[in-house]
Amino acid sequence: MKIIRYVHDRKLGARPLSRPYTLASLDMDNTENLTVISFSDCLDRPADETYIVNGCSRFFIADLQNVALVNVQNDSAFYAHMLWDITHQMPAGGKLYIREKIRCETLLERGYYREAFTESPESVSGFRVYQKNSPLAASRDKGLTQWSFCIPVGPEEPTFINACVERILQLDIAEKEIILCGTPHPDFRFFEQVKIVGQDIPAPPVHITRKKNLLVESARYPNLCILHDRVLLALNFYQAVQRFGDDYPMTGFQSFYFTDQYNLVPRKYSDFNTIEQDLTKELSITAVTQKDTSLISKLFYCYQHPARSQFGHDYLTGSLYICKKSVWQHSPQNEQLYWNDYEDIEQGIRCSYEGIPTIINPWSITQSMNARSVIHYYGYVAVKDYRGNKKMSRCRLEMLPFIPKKPLFRLSDEQARNFIYHFAKKYGASQEILLCISSSAMNGLGRFLLIKKVIKDIKVRLEETSEFLRDFSRWILCEDMAPNELVRVTRVMNSSASPATKKSMLLGCFILNNQLSHSWFFSPFYKNNDDWFIKKRRMICISNFISACYLKYLYRGAYFPMSVMEVARLLNDSTPYQCERGRNGTEGRRDH
Repeated sequence: MKIIRYVHDRKLGARPLSRPYTLASLDMDNTENLTVISFSDCLDRPADETYIVNGCSRFFIADLQNVALVNVQNDSAFYAHMLWDITHQMPAGGKLYIREKIRCETLLERGYYREAFTESPESVSGFRVYQKNSPLAASRDKGLTQWSFCIPVGPEEPTFINACVERILQLDIAEKEIILCGTPHPDFRFFEQVKIVGQDIPAPPVHITRKKNLLVESARYPNLCILHDRVLLALNFYQAVQRFGDDYPMTGFQSFYFTDQYNLVPRKYSDFNTIEQDLTKELSITAVTQKDTSLISKLFYCYQHPARSQFGHDYLTGSLYICKKSVWQHSPQNEQLYWNDYEDIEQGIRCSYEGIPTIINPWSITQSMNARSVIHYYGYVAVKDYRGNKKMSRCRLEMLPFIPKKPLFRLSDEQARNFIYHFAKKYGASQEILLCISSSAMNGLGRFLLIKKVIKDIKVRLEETSEFLRDFSRWILCEDMAPNELVRVTRVMNSSASPATKKSMLLGCFILNNQLSHSWFFSPFYKNNDDWFIKKRRMICISNFISACYLKYLYRGAYFPMSVMEVARLLNDSTPYQCERGRNGTEGRRDH
């Protein structure tokens, strides 16, 4: 018999519970091949091994045969992670004994585990007894050498997809494929290195769930990395997944977006969230439709700390998934939902409902090459810190107005002017307003003042409200409103409020002012198609080190179990640096 005791990392602030057990309570037929696992003490024998764990820990144990879990679910928020790792390591024919001080449902009754385990009708010393009959789905996809990188794409300007695919081609993985779903721009540089599927999927609306499911169906290899084209992987991707280990559940990396041109102003961006409410109590999680999105939009969600876990509430936010093909196919995305329908929340909570946990691999990161303004609140993001307290967090350097910022939109100044001109002309702006559009400044403040002039000058009939708001989002905001804000704005526009009140509401809407907070003095639009990328100056090493210190020691929502120099190296290896440009302005070799 081997006894293993796990201890929660003290930084988690988990309340220690005293639920000791004795060897006599482990009265089983054959204890020779038994491994006893608990977060509690055994009173009459010290543990053979003790480990400190958090939400990023893997539970790998040598020579597992039969396992007894003592009060694991009662004592730890990491019970789902532990059960996942242990059940995938157990051989077929092995027995799993589970005893809880407060009896509760075990995850072995959930859909992912149900066919692989059979419960004995009789308990043993208060333990429920399960026998493993067959390998679990992820175990049938063993190995980390073969990878399919799956990217949903559209016909937009190809700067990001070029950089994303180029980085994947640089990864030290012998057997890999890159699959795109959709029709990339004609200037995409890597047609010969990728496979393209799903060119017949209509848009808009963007059927992102169908695209991701088709990518998985088309993948040849068992290990999947499903990512958006704005995501840049770090060069150590393969080393990170090897270090994290095989048989992983739904997995992500920590993701950051640097708003500036010097890697000094990081924001946590679209990686790992948690939802406050139990969504399975709010709706039927196996039958969610678009009608349910208004309910989901009213719930509270924030970034989860990577070292924490709240099983049944945590989910990956859609930018990047690392998973086994068989695991995704067990709980694919819901094709009743489209882009911006909270499809990431629905899939994540449905995975939990099936017994599949979500975890962060802390050994690498990604950077987002651009960002949606609706993801932050004037630079702040809501995060849970290491102890689980909800905080609004923002880098203090966000307040400095003179740091050059990256573009906010995938649009040039001239495209943005054309959008505003088209909008103003359609809704009856005067000739004077139309003439001033072509000469107005397009920095943050200049753009806002121009929009203010246009909104004050136009007229909208009540029956045009729906079309007007679609045009306002597309041509003025240049991105979609969050569903809950769209409901609020629509309600005011359809009310009996005065035209002046409605116009003030549009100018004061959160998303427009949030865009303005990106920068008052720099344009949110690009001049050159590599303005999102950073010039590799000597001082970048210094700024990467400063940001690494901030993220490791001061930022509330990040976790790095490595030295600050390694964090700085990760930042360097995931930064989109500007490429050398030829005389004609076309892309050349990217400077890494």
